[in-house]
Amino acid sequence: MSPINKKSISEKLELLNEAIRKLDEIKLLKRDEFASDFFIHDTAIRNLVLGIEIIVDIGNHILSETFQSSAKFYKDVIIDLGEGKVIPKDFAKENAEMADFRNLIIHAYGKLDIKQVYQNLQKSPDIFRKFAKYYIKFLEKH
Repeated sequence: MSPINKKSISEKLELLNEAIRKLDEIKLLKRDEFASDFFIHDTAIRNLVLGIEIIVDIGNHILSETFQSSAKFYKDVIIDLGEGKVIPKDFAKENAEMADFRNLIIHAYGKLDIKQVYQNLQKSPDIFRKFAKYYIKFLEKH
């Protein structure tokens, strides 16, 4: 077992903060404004995916180095983080579906509904902040 790479996690959290900043700015737009500007919704989509990828990447690193386990699917990483008390279990259950949304964006992009992107945009920055807070708290203990 190797130690948790706090420097790498810190760098990823900085990238997450940048994605959150962009999403916070975009989420202020009205739905019609958002939907009519493909540059805006493409930026939102990219930063939503980036945020989810970072959350899962950090989570998988923590699971691997702390619990010597590795999840097969993105959703499982979030659930396993709750089981391992890295994040609250109820928070994990509430937010595991974000992995499904990431998969929809990546694999079923032809079926992507901009309204669904907008809905996720409205809540994701706060969820990403909570993940970051839980990760930092966990790292401070370990």
